[in-house]
Amino acid sequence: MSRMRPVTRDEATAWLAVARQYGVVDDEGRFAFGRYVLERADAHRWTVRFITPVPAGLYTEDLRPKVPPIQFDRTPAGEIILPGRLWQSTFERLSDDPTAAPDVRRVAATVGRTVSISDCLLPADQETVLIGAPDEQGAMIPHEALPPGTCVEFTLTARGDDPAITR
Repeated sequence: MSRMRPVTRDEATAWLAVARQYGVVDDEGRFAFGRYVLERADAHRWTVRFITPVPAGLYTEDLRPKVPPIQFDRTPAGEIILPGRLWQSTFERLSDDPTAAPDVRRVAATVGRTVSISDCLLPADQETVLIGAPDEQGAMIPHEALPPGTCVEFTLTARGDDPAITR
């Protein structure tokens, strides 16, 4: 199963420095969760590397609220599931983000409207960290998260086709 552990002060400092490098830190020194860079892309498969932590979602796959500490959904074999709908909502939010470049917003809007994105499965022994992240009311609660540096690969398919699950 997962090896969720606390974040060290040195890690937090290093993560903040990387987030600053990529311009995803606000004036108060906070960074947005789930930011990534595209490592590789072809017509149907993308590989991304997270530059800020990715907290587990607040809801189960069947949209029931999770109880803190919020953890990732897993397969029966213990693999971490990153739902394709997470990516879909990321592209939709990016398409409306006034701080993003116009060409980035345009590509995000096109991807969000025209493709389905596969779920990603990460190994059962994937290292995760314990962070504080907001719930829907803005209260900070414990979340399991993927640390920066984690790479994932997912498949994009034209809407209407069934996306394959990637590993």
